[in-house]
Amino acid sequence: MEPPAQFTVPTSFEYVAILLWSISGAIVGWRKGYDIVGVFVIAFVSSFGGGLLRDGLFLQRLPAVLTDSNYFIILLLAVAGVMAVGRRMQRDRRLPKAVSVIDALGVPMYVILGVELARARGLELPAIVLIGTISGVGGGLLRDLIVGDTPELLRPGQYNTLLAVVAAAAYMILSYEVGLNRFWTAWFIVAAFFAARLITIRYNWRSRPVNEFEIRHVFEGITDWIPGWKKAEPNGRGQGEEKTRAVSLGEDAGSSTAEGREEGRR
Repeated sequence: MEPPAQFTVPTSFEYVAILLWSISGAIVGWRKGYDIVGVFVIAFVSSFGGGLLRDGLFLQRLPAVLTDSNYFIILLLAVAGVMAVGRRMQRDRRLPKAVSVIDALGVPMYVILGVELARARGLELPAIVLIGTISGVGGGLLRDLIVGDTPELLRPGQYNTLLAVVAAAAYMILSYEVGLNRFWTAWFIVAAFFAARLITIRYNWRSRPVNEFEIRHVFEGITDWIPGWKKAEPNGRGQGEEKTRAVSLGEDAGSSTAEGREEGRR
């Protein structure tokens, strides 16, 4: 049996991802002190914000959330659950990890879905990558803007948005430039994105603010991977430390001499 030529998000996984994204959004609204309407709006935006931007703003098509009533049932269940056990869920340390794992799987799936929809409109590669990235991370962007926080994709973080851009570009190149089967290519991209996200979370690899960037950081990052390479201490550093020790010793000696003179006077 030949695999499908085109990638589609499994319905069961889509429902689970929407449920967890709704729960994470509802928790944000609950922590902000919103009422039931506010919590529902934040949960809705967290789950479907990327699709709304993709379909309503860029592709001018009916948003997927309006085509399946089960989405709203999932949203209501998420909001009701957070309202019922919100305090307990906030103390549960496993929930953020579960949401991060689902996010690491769900983001690349919706990136690829956005790429396919954008390509079907005959757009150029930069536009396709943009729409694919928004499809994956747009929900978090709208959620942060609505609650008044700096969007996560603008802050130094664990390369989530950058990985989404790379996933969209890699899928386009492998599927339409190299000519590989789109179905298997999509699942390869999903697996690679998932592994990369888990690595960045495990080792807490984070981007840096631009105003702290120095070119030496690039070379240090490269040389760290070279076996046997030892970082050379700057010449001035050791001398500076010796001078500091000498000054401190001189100050200690001076203070001891001053104390001896003072006792002699007494």
